[in-house]
Amino acid sequence: MIRSGVLHRYLLLEGLLSWAGVTTVLLAIMLSTRFARFLADAAAGKLPREFLLNVAGLSSLQYLVILIPVSLLLAILLTLGRMYRDQEIAAMSGCGVGPRTLYRPFVLLAVCLAALTAALSFQIGPWAGRQADALFRDAQRLIRFTPFEAGRFKELAGGRAVFYAAGVGGVDGRVDTVFAWLQDRRGTSVITAQRGAQALDPVTGERVLTLEDGFRYAGEPGRADYDVLSFETLTTRVSPPPLPYMSGKRKLRETGELLGSADAEDQAELHWRIAAPLSVLLLALIAVPLAHTSPRAGRYGKLVLGILAYLVYSNLLALGQAWIAKGYVPPAVGLWWVHGLAGVAAAWLIAHRLGWRVALRRVALRVAR
Repeated sequence: MIRSGVLHRYLLLEGLLSWAGVTTVLLAIMLSTRFARFLADAAAGKLPREFLLNVAGLSSLQYLVILIPVSLLLAILLTLGRMYRDQEIAAMSGCGVGPRTLYRPFVLLAVCLAALTAALSFQIGPWAGRQADALFRDAQRLIRFTPFEAGRFKELAGGRAVFYAAGVGGVDGRVDTVFAWLQDRRGTSVITAQRGAQALDPVTGERVLTLEDGFRYAGEPGRADYDVLSFETLTTRVSPPPLPYMSGKRKLRETGELLGSADAEDQAELHWRIAAPLSVLLLALIAVPLAHTSPRAGRYGKLVLGILAYLVYSNLLALGQAWIAKGYVPPAVGLWWVHGLAGVAAAWLIAHRLGWRVALRRVALRVAR
């Protein structure tokens, strides 16, 4: 007899490794398609390069909500398909290991991943989406913000600073014939310079101004006791104006707000979030009996059926969400009818695999006699 603890750990480890590999590949594919245009913007200088790494990490948390169900489905099909092909399952059955004992580790893995998906769907995912959206908007604001416009006086900081440059341009942000009027707690100052350059600090978002060959006049207007400073190079920083973050995207809202809303679209988004962890469990229950193959069959023979099952299930969820948002389906019904169909399919596959149908026929024949 095989010790059940050793067998459980072996099956759990195999399933976990397969899931990690499939998730990594799918996540890399999704991130590469999303950030292709961001990389082009960063190469053109329209977005800071540091922005890409931050958004990549935050977007990964959002994508995991979508990827965990399908990656677990594929991982179970690949793991059990290999074991059936290598006749490991046959060897286990010969040692007295039944289907229930064989499938228990995969159900445990599905429960753990469903809990992770629930946390991502209800809390972490929307938070990551809000952070990524705010970073994207802030990055665009910092790139577009400049204290200089050629031939125009530009007022900043609520009127406490005025900048002027006769010419603006060049790859390094060169400016010509600069005038600046600044007011702070130390008083009022006027700066003039023949030329200068501006650059963006990617950490603070401030504009770093380097002025050359100029003068700085500091003092109070109307008084004669002011200071005059001549400089060859003067470096100063200008902070961009604050921009409050506001997003109307429903998928980024907190789950608590959706719970207290009577809006049909809010209820549709809430049911979509509830569906994420449930789909992990249901797809795992479908994948375990679906992975059964003969030793002579190919390792990937059931992948097509598994992908087809996922596509049908996910499309029904998307259709049900659209119906809830349009008012065709009441929120009380929600997406439960889709989960019910998936549950019936899983129950039928499990019953067929465990031979319950044959057992029920035998019982019916005995009763008929």
